[in-house]
Amino acid sequence: MPDLRSSQGVVPRRFTELYPNSEPASITPKNALGIRLMNEAYINNNQVKSWHGAMFMYGVSSKLMFSAMATTSNHHYKTLPSNYIQKDENQNEYVIQTTSKNNYLFESINLGFRYRFLNFDQDHRHFRMAAYGNGVYARLPHDEAEVSLMGDNKGVGGGLISTVLLNKLAISLTTGVVKPFSYKEKISNIGFNYGNAYNYSLSFGYLVYPFKYKNYDQPNINLYAEFMGKSYDALKIENGGKAVATFDNAYKKGNYLELRPAVQFIIKSNLRVDLSTAIPLVGKSYVRKYPLYQLNIQYYLFRKAKVSN
Repeated sequence: MPDLRSSQGVVPRRFTELYPNSEPASITPKNALGIRLMNEAYINNNQVKSWHGAMFMYGVSSKLMFSAMATTSNHHYKTLPSNYIQKDENQNEYVIQTTSKNNYLFESINLGFRYRFLNFDQDHRHFRMAAYGNGVYARLPHDEAEVSLMGDNKGVGGGLISTVLLNKLAISLTTGVVKPFSYKEKISNIGFNYGNAYNYSLSFGYLVYPFKYKNYDQPNINLYAEFMGKSYDALKIENGGKAVATFDNAYKKGNYLELRPAVQFIIKSNLRVDLSTAIPLVGKSYVRKYPLYQLNIQYYLFRKAKVSN
């Protein structure tokens, strides 16, 4: 009953494609179950704001995988506060950005797939392309223009991934679009109409240890530099079908580019630990504060192959 790591493609030279903040064009090995625990945290108004996700990934074939993820955080209201809509002296309605309570709530369920449709393999190098898609159910009010399918919004999304491996260096380019669905408060008549978002990232990963492989039990250390960008449309808020004025930058159309440096440790060819942070380069995100800290832990469960006598 041999371990399927080597036969299913999980070999050391590909470890630099395990980007902490984006996905490669490679696929979860066939019949393997990947479990990833993701955590983000930052400080906002002297409170620790954190997000947590549990993702399960399964390789159906050498080209197709499916994923399922559940998320929780203390980022959102369960329902909007009664004073969310303000009125000026002329009785014109407007909103100002507020901070949610510090309680943790279930956010979303995310179902996705990734399909690798192009593959050119050579010794210690390859080029791959894949398409991906996600559908998300989310139930909490997200009162900011920047949308995402990582817990904030109900919606669908998809895109393309291109990954190249050159010995110890892996480079990946991802482009995608998010189509969020509108939100309407059940208790009040407040509604959020979101615009589309466009994601783009360029990721670099480099193996720094070991210098030469001797066996699968050697620890791996990889360094990453990921440039993560997003453009998104403005948020339109309605109260009883009537437009509400918004003044804060968090509600406006925007874009930004972040640098996300990271270090990654891989233990016994299976257990993976990522540590990373986010540094704004052009513009900034209004759904979080900086610095943002991230910790990911991932492990694969492999089906044992039977050996006939």
